Amino acid sequence: MSRLLAKSYDRKRYGDTPPDYALLTQHSRDVAAACSALALIVGRVALFNAGLDEDDFEKFRLALRASGWMQDLGKASSHFQEMVTSEPQIRQLVRHETISGLLIWLEPQLREWLSSLPEMMFTASVWGAMGHHRKFDEQTSPDNCLPLTVKVAHEDFATILAEMSADLGLGQPPRFERNLVIAQTRNEACDLPARESIRDLQDEFMDGEESFADEKARRMLALVKAFGIAADVAASAVAARDQWAKDYSLTYYVSESLKIGLKPDDLSSLINKWAWDRSHDDRTLRDETSSPPDFIVRDFQNHVAESDSFLTLAQAGCGSGKSLAAYMWARRWCDRFEQEGRSNFRLFFCLPTTGTTTEHFKDYALESGIDASLTHSRSRVDLKAIAETAPQEEASEDNADAAEAARAALNAERDKIESLALWSTPLVVSTSDTVLGLMSNARRSIYSLPAIMSSAIVFDEIHAFDEQMFGHLLIFLRNFPRLPVLLMTASLPEERRRAIASVRPDLNIICGPREFETLERYQINDTATEEEIWHEVSDCVTGGGKVLWVRNRVEWANHIYNVCRERFDKVPTDVYHSRFRYKDRSARHRRVIDNFKRKGAAAILVATQVAEMSLDLSADLLITDIAPIPSLIQRMGRLNRRVTPDNPPEDRPPKPALICALPQGEPNGALPYEKDELKKAGRWLSALMNRKKALSQHDLTEAFAEFSEAREYDIATAEERACFFSGLWRTRPGFTRGEGYTVSVILEEDLKHCDERDSRGEPARDWLRQHEVSIPFKKAVIEWERVETLSVAPTEAVAYDFNEKTKEGTGARWRNN
Repeated sequence: MSRLLAKSYDRKRYGDTPPDYALLTQHSRDVAAACSALALIVGRVALFNAGLDEDDFEKFRLALRASGWMQDLGKASSHFQEMVTSEPQIRQLVRHETISGLLIWLEPQLREWLSSLPEMMFTASVWGAMGHHRKFDEQTSPDNCLPLTVKVAHEDFATILAEMSADLGLGQPPRFERNLVIAQTRNEACDLPARESIRDLQDEFMDGEESFADEKARRMLALVKAFGIAADVAASAVAARDQWAKDYSLTYYVSESLKIGLKPDDLSSLINKWAWDRSHDDRTLRDETSSPPDFIVRDFQNHVAESDSFLTLAQAGCGSGKSLAAYMWARRWCDRFEQEGRSNFRLFFCLPTTGTTTEHFKDYALESGIDASLTHSRSRVDLKAIAETAPQEEASEDNADAAEAARAALNAERDKIESLALWSTPLVVSTSDTVLGLMSNARRSIYSLPAIMSSAIVFDEIHAFDEQMFGHLLIFLRNFPRLPVLLMTASLPEERRRAIASVRPDLNIICGPREFETLERYQINDTATEEEIWHEVSDCVTGGGKVLWVRNRVEWANHIYNVCRERFDKVPTDVYHSRFRYKDRSARHRRVIDNFKRKGAAAILVATQVAEMSLDLSADLLITDIAPIPSLIQRMGRLNRRVTPDNPPEDRPPKPALICALPQGEPNGALPYEKDELKKAGRWLSALMNRKKALSQHDLTEAFAEFSEAREYDIATAEERACFFSGLWRTRPGFTRGEGYTVSVILEEDLKHCDERDSRGEPARDWLRQHEVSIPFKKAVIEWERVETLSVAPTEAVAYDFNEKTKEGTGARWRNN
């Protein structure tokens, strides 16, 4: 092969004449062009969001372009070239990006040539180049295999250095007369002993950390690294789609994708459409250029919208109109951006679970009446193929299994396609992981960074964040002090509120409407007997009411569901939890919502914690296991939810909330919660009962404040976990959420009957998403076969109960054996 390759390609189609996108020279040009375009289109606003100055822009732009050129110099290695040509399963002595760093940092001629770059920017560009596959840190070491040759004397390598020199304004690049040899250790004849050289790099990099002690320097470095990764993805995707350099332009792609934005009128249309859909006015007078006459904007919503702070916290109970306030807030920021000459305003609306995300998308974005391009990617980024070097480029270093490596490559391809689609999607409704995954170097989040940096961000239901994700939120807020962010919650522990204020003194807190917060909604009883509970259920459904029964565990919920079906066989009864296939859960979700919307018709829903956020419904009777205080507040938010101060007093009586002790004799009965959390909830309930009156949302949160601990939030640990900033020269993915108790699987029987497969004969990705189901984690899962990232649950291990015709069933469970 006479040319150096950056990617594998279809040899049946092109033979020994590779298309441009596969060439190392062209790919290097493309990455550098994407880096330059990203710097020009998004760089200034990203620096502004991070609290950096306009004076920093040229340094940032130079470091980013230099990093782009450096990324793939190591692909000139013989091992890499063999991998993308004749031996796709070859084990490389050293990954290509590590070779790039070894060459630039330790090869005297290259180091001297690059010495004119400012020292910190040179270091940032090298660290960015070496981390662009998120696989370099102090654990990096060479593999146990034969030496490799770096073809630095190749004409293609010389061409890359010459073009890099012209682009960065450097002097004449070195010209190598012979290639360089890298062996595992200095015991072998070589120019660079990999083990010792990598250790030298790591030691020097650790010494260099002092230069990035200042938080602004760390932010600059993190942005260089992340934008470099995003540029590489864009270059690979666009070039792979169009094949030949004459047919595409990275500059055009980046600018066209990222210039798309919302206008204030778009958000006005969304708000008006939502209001008209819920209006009782004459629909023949419908005019979505204005809101319906009966639509009332509350002072609370106006206060949220008018907040001038870059960080606003809206703390208000259920039914107060927080979501609509968020879109009004976004409209205000959109208008401000437009006045400042920024035409590509975007909005990320982030929620903690897939259930809440889907429902919000249906209620607001999907039904907004806005052009579909605002919620779906433009056709120009419908990238069906992304050129990969080989599966091993995405596999972990210690994984020698070819099938697993191929699955890793497929998952990487999926993340790239979905993330690049967000570049041209101005309204994104997503889980919070999409944005906060940035703090853990999550692949999809880093790829999405150019879109995130052009946006205003809403984080809803922040009380539901686990410790790890809340820590990521704090570090995100600290390091992007001029990015418009709106936080929303019904209740928040005092220590978390103080933690937010400690990292962002500009925090503006806006509380919910007083008349809603003080409306008496709940009559709490934590001493009801089993007989009294069933009597309450009977009375409620006899009167055409709606019952919500929340259990802390799936098996408990399934038991109560079966009992309710026997006792009230004429009443529509459902169970809702996470152990259903996604498609079955969606069908169940829709049926539950429909049943609860029917006026005067009884309905019973038994659910787990998913009811706290994923279900927008209003019950007439709530029965719930005792749970931590924030969870109980959320569950009560589903009771008497639709009542407003405008109703006559006789039409808004308080509704009963029955709080049940945990079953006796259950092993580890407090799980999934901690015993101390439940004891505190018991004391909170006693304090509420001592008020001897019907309770409001204000009563719940006021009493909660009395039980908030005075401890200081561990910001230092949160900073360490946020490896996006704390990693410096280390670039590895971390964790966005804390470890859970469940794992997603595909049922063996479903897989046998899969009739939707991709070009490789593997189950189609959409089919997998529709059929994945969560089960409690057991060690046996590790040994199961896998399809993509999902384990395949054997029929003899996992049972699944769901009738496709009647839509009845209790979902997945482990068999006793």
